[in-house]
Amino acid sequence: MTLEEARQDIDKIDNGLRELFLKRMKVSEAIAEIKAASGDEIYKPDREKIVIDRLTADVDEDVKDEYTQFVKKIMEISRNYQFKKISEKN
Repeated sequence: MTLEEARQDIDKIDNGLRELFLKRMKVSEAIAEIKAASGDEIYKPDREKIVIDRLTADVDEDVKDEYTQFVKKIMEISRNYQFKKISEKN
C-alpha cells in the first residue's frame, strides 16, 4: 500500500465517521428532549460506564486505551450537546 492509497482509505473512513457522528447528534438531541420532558439527568456516569465497558470489552489491548478515549470523548461531546439543546429551550 502506498501513502496515497492509505490516505484515500482514511478519507473514506473519515467520511463514514462524519455520517455516523451526525446521526448520533440527532439521536442525542432527541434524548435531550426526552430527558428534559421527564426531568431526567443528562449526565449518568453509571450508564456511561456500562456503555464503555460493553464497547471496549473485545477491543485488542494494543488500541484499547485509545478506543476508550475515543468513546469517552464522543460521550462527552454528546452530553455537552444535550446540555446545550436543553438550555436553548429554557
